[in-house]
Amino acid sequence: MVLLALVSVLSLGARVAWLGDPCHSPCRRSTDHLLIFDETYYVNAARVIAGIHPPPGAHYATAPLGDDPNSEHPQLAKLIMAGSIELFGDGPLAWRLGSLIAGSLAILGMWALARAAGAGEWPALGAAFLMAADNLLLVAGRIGTLDIYAVAAMVWAVAHYLRGRPWRAGAVIAIGIAAKEVSAYAILVLLVWELLHVWTKGESRQLVAAAARRFVAFSLIALGGFVALLAVMDRLAPPYNPLTHHVVAGGVLGHIAHIISYGAHLASPHGPSGIASYPWEWLVDYKPIVYLSIDPAHPAPGLTHDHPAALFLGMISPPILLLAVPGLVAAALAALRARRLALADALVASPSPTADVWQTGASAQVGLAWFLGTFAPYVIFSLVWQRTSYLYYMVIVMPGIYLAVSALVSRYRSHRRLVTVWVVAVSLAAVLMYPFTPLF
Repeated sequence: MVLLALVSVLSLGARVAWLGDPCHSPCRRSTDHLLIFDETYYVNAARVIAGIHPPPGAHYATAPLGDDPNSEHPQLAKLIMAGSIELFGDGPLAWRLGSLIAGSLAILGMWALARAAGAGEWPALGAAFLMAADNLLLVAGRIGTLDIYAVAAMVWAVAHYLRGRPWRAGAVIAIGIAAKEVSAYAILVLLVWELLHVWTKGESRQLVAAAARRFVAFSLIALGGFVALLAVMDRLAPPYNPLTHHVVAGGVLGHIAHIISYGAHLASPHGPSGIASYPWEWLVDYKPIVYLSIDPAHPAPGLTHDHPAALFLGMISPPILLLAVPGLVAAALAALRARRLALADALVASPSPTADVWQTGASAQVGLAWFLGTFAPYVIFSLVWQRTSYLYYMVIVMPGIYLAVSALVSRYRSHRRLVTVWVVAVSLAAVLMYPFTPLF
């Protein structure tokens, strides 16, 4: 626990450092602080909700105050930002405070998830360390965007579910969906987990019935809770469509239809262009996204007189990704071995089928279920509907990879030199990829 606290504190310190940068000289007003990547949407939406007009020419500058002009996503994270703006003023602390807190909750939740999945203390610490050291999650836990809220809710919800608390898990994931709709992929994660669980344990009537009861309870609470939260949020910050210049009609169901319709229209029928990429390319870190690049010595157009030097990348840590596929393959093989044992009647049944997890490669197999439940939808959307996708979508997929990689490394912990070299590489990558590392 001491080491987990150390990892969490170090991560928080790294994310808090230079929180107000980059900034435009002489950096006196809130609008002198640069918005990073999709902060241009979410921070400006939060400003509108808080009753502040964004700067002229910025996103949602003409939207009616009090509404949420970013209506393609639920309001919760933007309401948190808006509340922070009202408390702390329109500045970087207010924009990013929620992400800082959610990032720390996600790291602690990663440890809780690994432990709930059956991992020992060291592999669980390893999973939390990987999340803290991964550039993709570090940046998401620092800037005012929505993804880190989803990750924090998902890891805690699945951890509660694995502990035999489906009602609590459903409530947590309802909150996550209210922040960003992709949190609903946790439902697919747990569906895959239950199917694998039954498959590897043996399809007894008692096991299937117990799995069905807890999954249905979880799903009903998750979806019903989200609808209730969305109804409340629609009253607090009505969803406004800046394309039609009207509030989204149809009540809460109309808002849900609007969210689904918006996502369905993000298509690339001629293949990805710009920063977009195919999901299978993410597994080799293809096409990293430069969220923001500030080089005072060679300023880009529109970024003159901005400081300090900064490079915000949307990129998965290469040493972590190096072991991602081997870790997932090892998890799949462990599931196959468990299935063979079940068929041979050699796997002893757990006395508490509602809360148990596999005892052989348990956390890795939960990682496999997580990966399939979060990654497969992107692949299907891309293949069937040519859905536009970006590497940063991997933010919600990565917890499954952290589990699988941590489990794989723990299996080879006797090879101390190799493990040490890899841990050093992960740590070094975190330093070198840190947004304010002076590499220019």
